Amino acid sequence: MTNKTASRWIGLAASLTLLALMMTPQVAVGQGATLAPATPAGGPPQGPGRGGRGGGVAFGPPTTQTRYDDYTGFTRIFDGQTFTNWNGERDVWSIVDGMLHADTTKTPGQHHLHYTGPGAVMRDFTLKVEVKLSATGANGGIQYRSRLLHPAHGGSIADPMGKQLPANVTTMAEAVAAGITAAPAARGGGPGGGGAGRGGNAPGGGNAPGGGNAPGGNPPGGGAAPPAPGAAAAAAPNPCVGEVGNPSAAPPAGRGNAAGAPTGNPWQVSGYQFDMDSANQFTGQLYEGQGRNIITAPGTIGMLLPGNCKILLGKLPGDAKLAIKPHQGLEGEWQQIEIIVRGNTMIHMINGQVMSVTVDDDPVARAPQGILSLQLEGSGQIWYRNVYLKPQDKALDFPR
Repeated sequence: MTNKTASRWIGLAASLTLLALMMTPQVAVGQGATLAPATPAGGPPQGPGRGGRGGGVAFGPPTTQTRYDDYTGFTRIFDGQTFTNWNGERDVWSIVDGMLHADTTKTPGQHHLHYTGPGAVMRDFTLKVEVKLSATGANGGIQYRSRLLHPAHGGSIADPMGKQLPANVTTMAEAVAAGITAAPAARGGGPGGGGAGRGGNAPGGGNAPGGGNAPGGNPPGGGAAPPAPGAAAAAAPNPCVGEVGNPSAAPPAGRGNAAGAPTGNPWQVSGYQFDMDSANQFTGQLYEGQGRNIITAPGTIGMLLPGNCKILLGKLPGDAKLAIKPHQGLEGEWQQIEIIVRGNTMIHMINGQVMSVTVDDDPVARAPQGILSLQLEGSGQIWYRNVYLKPQDKALDFPR
């Protein structure tokens, strides 16, 4: 086994261990709610072989559930009143009653707002943010480990923020008047979120119905057609064409992957995205804007390998989408989003439910660092509040 292969499997083992911990049942608990008490110290005895070695303290699974509103070690990065440490289109983004708000029913196209405060270029972190979407039309997301693409910034993975825009440029009209860019063509996913096709991925992460490939490939159900009598054995199936993605498919519309040069919007970013849409076709998946498109569908565990290879490692139990509360605009309930990034592993959670897990083992395309950006396109509205960040860039210290 080569060092590269060994490192890949070690990384996968660590990722799956982290996933096992995250799959411990959680409940999204609101402010002021109470939890059932932990099992007392003198509770049920441990079974054979479950006690501590040498008479030490027994080590078992957690006995209390995590409170979402436990912000110990987190920093609130939106003050609820000003755009301090945030940069984006002020004619689209506004602050309403302590919430960040965007409305694409009035202003078509993609619109971003990125964090510029302390620790803006982040590596490992945990992010908590609460979100509401309009009942129809919203198509947005939370982008992280991202970079500013437009030539006005010239951002890259090595330098995600690039150059700054002039201080007096805070709207698209001002950017056009200053000669920084031309007005972009109107784009967006339209009502319900997302463009058709999404790179050939049907709902649930499959390509053609049943998880098979496009016509001319495998038959319905995803299985390979039996060889004709006397025919030579078929070549081994390509593991890079599966339920997570299809590297040969064209980029989908509606998620910012128009052909050609990046959008003319100076605030456009490229990077990993916690995807969201009113119809919940894509909510919770990992999507990479201006990059590898759909990566890990809701309810799945995916891996990225070199050569734009996307494979399905497994599926989460049950229907993860059942955890998403109905989108009803401001009249609806808050969705509690949590994004956990450690090394090459990214975990997306909503309302205490793991929605997707991704291991990015492509050393060329993956981003080890980047900025945080809130995004909306389509034809709807989105609201964000309680934006809390916990950087965790220090190397893990394992006992020896």
